[in-house]
Amino acid sequence: MIVIDSISDNIARVEIDGVFVEIPRSALPTDCKEGDVIGFVKLDNSEILKKGADRLARMRSMSNTGGDIDL
Repeated sequence: MIVIDSISDNIARVEIDGVFVEIPRSALPTDCKEGDVIGFVKLDNSEILKKGADRLARMRSMSNTGGDIDL
């Protein structure tokens, strides 16, 4: 749970489990204001990660460089 302590310019001061931190205002929902409480939702992104790993494997198999590319 996050409690928005204050918002000034583009910085929000928030409290997370008794610890105050400053974060960019843009990291919060646009309609947030001081005193609001924000919760967390844990998402299962395992399918997204698997699709990314599969795509990377396909791209590597099509590559003719045989490994890392030095720039």
